[in-house]
Amino acid sequence: MNRVVVVTGACGGLGVELAKKFLQFGDTVFGIDLKKDKVACAAIGSSGFRLLTGDLTAEKSVKALVAAILKQAGRIDLLINNAGYCGPLTRVEDSSLKDFQKHMKRNLLTAFLMCKYAIPGMLRQKQGLIINISSMAGTRAVPRLMAYSASKFGVLALSQCIAKENLETGLRCVTVCPGGMNTPMRRELFGSEDAARQQTPVFMADIISQVADGKIEVLSGGRIVIRYGKITEIAPPPAA
Repeated sequence: MNRVVVVTGACGGLGVELAKKFLQFGDTVFGIDLKKDKVACAAIGSSGFRLLTGDLTAEKSVKALVAAILKQAGRIDLLINNAGYCGPLTRVEDSSLKDFQKHMKRNLLTAFLMCKYAIPGMLRQKQGLIINISSMAGTRAVPRLMAYSASKFGVLALSQCIAKENLETGLRCVTVCPGGMNTPMRRELFGSEDAARQQTPVFMADIISQVADGKIEVLSGGRIVIRYGKITEIAPPPAA
């Protein structure tokens, strides 16, 4: 399709599958991660993939990364904010301020900064799509995952604001809310047996690609929830 696609958290389980999926379509994919992962890059294995490294929680770094992509490619057609973090299972009163802030920085701040610096170019183009990856935990809170849930609720709010601010511009923003996925993060939190019962990153990447292509319609400001290997909700944007 010859789009310029940007995927954050590109060396993680879902990020790798997203990169592979869009490369199959003939798109140019810029992956962003904190550091280079040779195994992930080998798994993606395409000359159309370009991995950039940088700290997405630092504004100066994000500004430079987006500028580098625009310098190389001239535009960003699709931004997928996939970078994320989930820390240990703790009750609210046992949660540390440091861990709460870490969730907010890695899950919400990263998405905000990428949107902040990608949106001006999309507005100049009069088109663009942002897909923010939230979570089922961003639609209803999960006990002992307070910080993760709160940060992912924030991602949903960010998407809705972007959509409402760009009703007439050609820029769209939607939220994807996966349930559990069989990823290293899931295995660390809940164990291998639990992770093996969850939907795969390959399946999730396919659904996200269909959302990006319009084969699955999600209105700007809306959300799609995918759980147990099927779509369980496609919600329209909230009323103004």
